[in-house]
Amino acid sequence: MTIIIPLALAALIPHLDSGNARLLLVLGYAFYGLGFLLFLFIMGLLHDRLILHTMPGAPLAPSLWIALGPVGVGILALLALGHVAAPILPTGGATVAIISRLSATGLWGFGVWWLAVAVALLVRYLRTGPLPFGLGWWAFTFPLGAFTVASLTLARMWDTAALEVFGAALYIGLVAFWILVTANTLRGLRNGQVWKR
Repeated sequence: MTIIIPLALAALIPHLDSGNARLLLVLGYAFYGLGFLLFLFIMGLLHDRLILHTMPGAPLAPSLWIALGPVGVGILALLALGHVAAPILPTGGATVAIISRLSATGLWGFGVWWLAVAVALLVRYLRTGPLPFGLGWWAFTFPLGAFTVASLTLARMWDTAALEVFGAALYIGLVAFWILVTANTLRGLRNGQVWKR
């Protein structure tokens, strides 16, 4: 959760004096490091689980998409911190902004890879049988939403049409997931299926 804190701090920084703004910038990067390193540790465990053991059961398939959430938020946090760093660090602000943008782009590349893994595993699950609906299906929506926003933000920062098209495709997929999951949730609430184990 600490990877979200830099987004809140970046919104406050422009409204503070230079001393407090620098303090919040330092705290923003520190909380980013804390959250991102914990995310990397968890991803290592998840990777080992997927490689060294049998695949989790079909009801857990949506949970494989959750990793896109920290990646998307991590990209947005780096971009936000880099943006607010430029005016308050007169000698190195532009450099910090460039490094933040490059780091966010590298993280985005990891997100594209994980998205491909998540899609491939979802297809594998669907080939072996139906994917039982559960409230865990919401894991398809929120993480993909964070990654979609991050992709579109990067596309606009780099002013690259190919990234914009990729972001638009993610957005279409996100809307499709939202419709599918919402419809299944409403159906499950109506017939009581979502409450059964």
